[in-house]
Amino acid sequence: MTPATAGSIRHRARQIARDTWQSRANLSFFLSLLVILVFVLPLTSLVEEHFNLYIDIAYTVMLISGIAIGWGRSKLFYAGVIVGVIGVAVRWLSWWHPQLLLFREPTGLVAIVLMIAILLVKVFQKGPVSVARIQGAIAAYLLLGLSWANAYAILSRHHPGAFSSAIASPSTTTAWTYFSFMTLTTVGYGDIVPASPVARMLAMGEAVSGQLYLAVLLARLVALQVSNTSASADNHV
Repeated sequence: MTPATAGSIRHRARQIARDTWQSRANLSFFLSLLVILVFVLPLTSLVEEHFNLYIDIAYTVMLISGIAIGWGRSKLFYAGVIVGVIGVAVRWLSWWHPQLLLFREPTGLVAIVLMIAILLVKVFQKGPVSVARIQGAIAAYLLLGLSWANAYAILSRHHPGAFSSAIASPSTTTAWTYFSFMTLTTVGYGDIVPASPVARMLAMGEAVSGQLYLAVLLARLVALQVSNTSASADNHV
């Protein structure tokens, strides 16, 4: 294989990776994984015995897929790769080294925040309002909920009395995910309640960020649609 051929193959591979956003293949897969992780796995009795194992598998695949979306953004992509490798390594090594359990949520939180940044760069960039953009916006919203769930888990681990519950003190991934999305959507059933000042501030921050995200997203989508419609009309004049 000549250097020119090898260079052509590499260029083509990069082009295909960039086009995954436009083709929606990887993005659809990523969004499906998020839905499974948030809504399906907690309800599946078949995986109840090995729930944490399936969560870690889904998290690992989701992280690889999410970071791959940022291939065309070199700084975000390489930062995501570094954080992702650390996060996955900590998550799996903690099965054999329990002392690493303290770092699962912090490394997971950083990785999720980077994935949100990668998606939002794509969602808010100029261009037509496409299905891929909508999928990216939904995925970013779900990741927002997961990021706050990790933040609550970190706070609860270091301050056990930060939250109170009518049944028992929440401690599982499912419980924090449930509380996070109830707060993000400002539903708040009241079965889990922030009891400390820090917990209350986190819950308030999530509620505000959830509403601001939807407001800014709708404004941006409308602006993009108006802009592209006007540009299309000018081109036909």
